[in-house]
Amino acid sequence: MTSFHSLMTPGAAVVCLMLCASLSMAQPQFEQIGMPCVIKALSMQFVAPDGDGGYMAWGDFESPDERAIIGVNIETGETTRVDVGRWGFSHIAMTLGADGRVYVYVGNPSHFVAYDMKTGELEDLGAPASPANYFNFGQMASDRKTFYIGSYPGTYLVSVNTETGETTNHGQMAEDPKEKYIWPRLAVADDGMVYCPVGLHHKELWSYNPATGEKQQILPEELTEQQGSPSVWLAADGNVYGRAADTRFLCRPGGIEVTESVPSGADKYAPSREADGMIVQAIDEQGRLQMTNAQTDEATSVPTDYKGQPQSVYSVSADRDGKIWGGALFPSNSFYYEPATGDLVDLGQIVHGGCQVYDTLSVPQGLLMSSYPAASMDLYYPDQPLGEGNPVRFPRVGMQERPVQFASGPDGMYYCGTVPVKGILGGALVRLNLDDLSQDSWRNIVRDQSIMYCVGVPETGEMLCASSIQGGSSAIPTEKEAYVVHWDCDGEEVVHSFQPIPGTTTYGRMVRADTGIIYGLAGAKYYAYDPVERKVLMTGDLPGGRVHFPGLNDTPVNELIYGLADDKVFAIDPADHSVSVVAEHESLARAHGFMVTDEGVLYYGSGPWLWRCDLNG
Repeated sequence: MTSFHSLMTPGAAVVCLMLCASLSMAQPQFEQIGMPCVIKALSMQFVAPDGDGGYMAWGDFESPDERAIIGVNIETGETTRVDVGRWGFSHIAMTLGADGRVYVYVGNPSHFVAYDMKTGELEDLGAPASPANYFNFGQMASDRKTFYIGSYPGTYLVSVNTETGETTNHGQMAEDPKEKYIWPRLAVADDGMVYCPVGLHHKELWSYNPATGEKQQILPEELTEQQGSPSVWLAADGNVYGRAADTRFLCRPGGIEVTESVPSGADKYAPSREADGMIVQAIDEQGRLQMTNAQTDEATSVPTDYKGQPQSVYSVSADRDGKIWGGALFPSNSFYYEPATGDLVDLGQIVHGGCQVYDTLSVPQGLLMSSYPAASMDLYYPDQPLGEGNPVRFPRVGMQERPVQFASGPDGMYYCGTVPVKGILGGALVRLNLDDLSQDSWRNIVRDQSIMYCVGVPETGEMLCASSIQGGSSAIPTEKEAYVVHWDCDGEEVVHSFQPIPGTTTYGRMVRADTGIIYGLAGAKYYAYDPVERKVLMTGDLPGGRVHFPGLNDTPVNELIYGLADDKVFAIDPADHSVSVVAEHESLARAHGFMVTDEGVLYYGSGPWLWRCDLNG
C-alpha cells in the first residue's frame, strides 16, 4: 500500500502544512471578559442567636449559579453560606423558627428546609405541594410558630410548624384555572384567619380558616372583574386590611368592609433585626454590615468578607461610542464594556422597569431601552448625567408588560411589540416618535396574540410583525397558531397576514438581509420571505434545538445573519439561504443576550459572565 505522504512532493507537503496551520489559526477563540453586574449590598431579614453565645444576621442570596442563605456574625463580620440550591432554583422565603432554626422555603417543587446554626445541619422537611416554584414573602402567625406561604402556579397555601418541623398543605385556593398566583403576599390575622390575594388574570381574595379548612372568596364582583391581584397586610390592631385599585377595606371571613382609611401594615410577628441593643440593617456596597444603636440611633458598621451577588446578563444589544451596551436580569442594571480600555462598568439602574433589560438600541438621539414590567420604554442620553429628563420615560402602555425588541421603521419611527400583563391575552404594537417624544400603540393587531419581534420593510412602507399565541404569564391561549403580519405604517392597519411554517405557535426574530429578503425564526426552524412579492421562498432547520434570546443579530454582518442555538454560533447566508455552524463553545449553552459588531466580534451573556468571540478567527 502506498502512503499518502509518499505521493506528495516536498513543495506540496509545505503547502499542505501551511494550509493546515492556517485552518487551525482560523478557529474562533472565545474569551471570558468578566461579570458586569455584581450586587454588593445584601438586605438582612432578621437576627438570631447562633447557639454559641453570639448573634447572626441572615439574608437570602440568589445568583445565576447558586441559591443560599447568608449568615453574618454581627461582631466579627464573618459570613456563613448555606447552599439551598440542591432542591432547584426559585426564590427564597425565610424566617426564624420557634425552635431557633432558620426555616427556608425554596426549590422547584418548593421544599421547606431548616438550618441549625449550632450544628450546621440542614434538614429537608419535604415539599408539601406541587407544582410550587414561585412565591413572595410568607408570614408568621400570632402563635409565633406557624409560618404560612402561598405559591405559583397552583395557588397552594402551605405552612410549616417551626416548633416541630411539620409541614401542611392547606389546599388550592383558586378554583378558576386562569388564576395561578397567590400574590403579592398573604396576611394572617390575630384570630388565625389567613387571607390570600389571588390573581393575576383577575382579582380574587380568599379567606381560609386553618381550624376548619373552610375557604371563601370574599371580594365583590365589581372588584373581581379587575385585572391583577389585591394587596393585604396585618395591622397593629391584629386585623388584616386590604386594597384593590382605589378600594380600601377590612378583611372578614365572610366578606370585606369598605372603609375610607385603613391603618398601615405592622408585621408584629416577623423575626427581630435587633440583638444586644443593635438593629441590623444590611450589608452595604462596601461589604460592611450596617447597624444602628436601638437607644441612640447612632450608626455603626462591621466589615464583612461578603463578596457580592452576581447577576445574570439578560441582554447585550448595542455598540455605541466604542462601547458594548447591555443589561442584567434582576435588578435591571445597565452596563457597558469598552474594548479599547478593558473597562467593564456597572451603571446601576437606568431603566424604569425593575428587572429584565430586554433591549438597548443605539439611535441618533441616544439609547432606547426597554424593560419589564409595565412595558417600560426609556430614551437615555449617555453623554449627559442621569437626572431630571434623562432618561426620558415614555408613558406606560395599557395592559402591557414585556417590550421585547425595538426596530426602526420605514417612516423614521421606532416600533416595539409587547406581551400583555399576567393572565391576559392580547399584546400591542407600539410606535415611538423620537422627534417629539410621542407614543402611539395598537392592541390586538393579531387577536389574542402577543407581538414578539418586528422588522421594517422600506420597499413597502410596512413593518413585519411576528406573533405568539402566548399571553402574559399564566394566560391560557385561545388560538392554535401564530402569524407574521404586514403592518401599513401610514394606514396604521394590518394589510396582510401569513404563516411561514404552519403549526408554529411563536414566531421569533426577523432580520432583513442586504438583498431585501427577510429571514425569520420559528422555533428550531427558519424561513426566507420576500416581503414585496409576499412569498415564502424556503424553510429549513437550524443547527440546534434551543435558540438563545434574541434569536438573531439585529443586522447582517458581512452579508451573513448570525444567531445562537444550543452551544453553537450559526450563520444564514442570503446568497443561497443556507445555514452553517460558525463556532461552538460550552459557554453558549446558557447564552442569553448577544450581538455581533460590524467588525464581526460576537458579544454575549452566559450566566453572570460577559463573553466575546472574534468570528473572523
